[in-house]
Amino acid sequence: MAATMIAAGGVIAAAQSPQTPPAPPPTPPAAEVTEALTPPPLLAGMLRNKPDWRLLDPTTDLVGDYTIKQLEELDRWPPWLEQDFDRDGVDDIAAVVVRRGEKNAPEFTVVMVHGATPNRAVLVVPFSPQRIFGVSEGIKDDTVMPLRCADCDANVWYRWNGRAYEPWLHAVGESVRISGETGGRLTLFESPRTDAGRTGDVPLCSRAQVQEVGGEENRRWYRVEVVAPSFPKGWVPQQLVREGEECGG
Repeated sequence: MAATMIAAGGVIAAAQSPQTPPAPPPTPPAAEVTEALTPPPLLAGMLRNKPDWRLLDPTTDLVGDYTIKQLEELDRWPPWLEQDFDRDGVDDIAAVVVRRGEKNAPEFTVVMVHGATPNRAVLVVPFSPQRIFGVSEGIKDDTVMPLRCADCDANVWYRWNGRAYEPWLHAVGESVRISGETGGRLTLFESPRTDAGRTGDVPLCSRAQVQEVGGEENRRWYRVEVVAPSFPKGWVPQQLVREGEECGG
């Protein structure tokens, strides 16, 4: 029963309890961290023109996979990367972008905005329900790699071919290895087609340097010079070319 006191004039009033100190303001939810990100102007301009697109938000898009803190520890946050990907001397920006797809489910892509054409957004990969948690450079600083898994071989790198971002596109001067079936020798061709004459056979995993790029996307060929005593030259199909030290049957 509340305590009472008699105020002046005989009016009974309830005794005032000491006031409870106000509670501290609630901690902002983690989602607000992504909202506080300030994208670079090139990226911000693209997003303004694409109201259905937004930057990756791990608190809703990567539930059960990665938190923002984990991505920061992996050096994969914020979800964009600024470099000169099209080799024109102007910085571009690649970013992980999400939109709502079928049944309102999130769909992921990496979008590229070239500094020379800021009003054009280029998709490195099509929108897909498969999660992308980050973006990094690939084998060189002009290549881009959407990250679908950490420290695995499933991630594919892409390079600008003048029209689109092409997977596994090597450039003239790069060092590669010629791969194939274990125990076999590999054929070099006179021209970029399988019915062409042969210039020589080389051992599995031979090191070579790209001299010329031929064919087209999905049917790419490379003219290479193999690092061997006779330095044979010839064309090989893309599926037999591996980057750096990678090789095997």
